[in-house]
Amino acid sequence: MTPSPPVVRPDRQLVEEILNELELGYTVDSEGDLAIATPQLTVYFLFGQEGALFTVRTFYERKFSVADKPKLLTALNEWNVDTVWPKVYAYTQDNGVVRVIGDSQLYCGAGVTREHLTTVIAHWTRSAIRFHRWLTDRLAYEIG
Repeated sequence: MTPSPPVVRPDRQLVEEILNELELGYTVDSEGDLAIATPQLTVYFLFGQEGALFTVRTFYERKFSVADKPKLLTALNEWNVDTVWPKVYAYTQDNGVVRVIGDSQLYCGAGVTREHLTTVIAHWTRSAIRFHRWLTDRLAYEIG
């Protein structure tokens, strides 16, 4: 019987190692969170209490008006029905600006293999970028 590979719990150091292996440039923000920042989006790598939940959360830079929100929600619902991740939603700020946020989460209370974590990070980061391209194309003629 082949032994099972060791399991790990995601933490900042491990995710930094994986991002380096994947040759994904990242920064550390003022709160100590790891992020991949581009002009269009910022992908954060977040760790839940005691490492039980690993979240890849993306904040998309494009801003929408409240008047645009119905068309935006229709597009977000299409994405959420057709894809597994990221799950995307609209957030209306106090100033009335509507922003899009994407979440992908992995429960890893019992740990995960490093190989699985590497695959998750690579796929979820690519999917966050793919969603941005999809939404841009989807709304090209509906919202200016």
